[in-house]
Amino acid sequence: MRLILHYISGMLGYMLILFPFYCIGRYIYLRRTGNKSDVLQELVLGSFVLYMIGLSSQTIIPRWYMGIYSDTGQFYFDIYAGIDLSRVNLIPFKTISSQLFGANPSVDDWNSVSLLNLMTNVFLFAPIGLFFPLLWTKWNSIKNVFFVGLMTTSLVEVIQLFIGRSVDIDDIILNTIGVFIGYGFFICASKFKLFQSISTNLKTN
Repeated sequence: MRLILHYISGMLGYMLILFPFYCIGRYIYLRRTGNKSDVLQELVLGSFVLYMIGLSSQTIIPRWYMGIYSDTGQFYFDIYAGIDLSRVNLIPFKTISSQLFGANPSVDDWNSVSLLNLMTNVFLFAPIGLFFPLLWTKWNSIKNVFFVGLMTTSLVEVIQLFIGRSVDIDDIILNTIGVFIGYGFFICASKFKLFQSISTNLKTN
C-alpha cells in the first residue's frame, strides 16, 4: 500500500502543475482553429493527457532535488542524469524470475513487494491500450495496439538510460502486456451499447 501511495503522490504534484497548462493551450487551440468539440470529448481527452502527465512523471522525468542548504542558506536545484550501464538488463525474464522466485532479506515481506512491483509495471501502461482505440479509430486493432505499446515502452526505456534510471527489457515485456490488458478492457467494454455510443460519439467529433 505504501508503494502505491508513493506512486500516486509522485504523480499528483506534476498533474496539478502541468494540467492547467494543457487546459489553457487546448482552449487557445480550439478558439484559433474554430474546431468544434463537446464536453464528453474534452473529458476523455483531458483524462488521457492527465494520465500521460502522471506516467511521464514516474518514467521519463529525471529525478531532481531543490531546496536551501541549512548551513549556508544557498538555494540549490540539482537534476540527476547520466548513463549507468551497470543498471541495464537485456536478458528477458531475468528480473521477473528474480522477483517472483528470489528473496531479499533486507526488505520486509519481499513476496508482496516484488509482486506489487510487477503488477505496477503491468497496469501503469494499461490505459494506453484503452485510450488510443477509444480516441483514434486507426489504433483499434491488435497489430496497431501492439505497435504503439512496444514503441511507447521501448522509448521510455531508452530515455531512462540517459536520466540515471534502470533499464530493463522485462519492463518492456510487462508494460506491453499492460497495454494489451487495456485493449482487452476496451474490447470487452465495446460489447455494451453505452460504451459503443460513447466511442462512436468521440470519433465523430
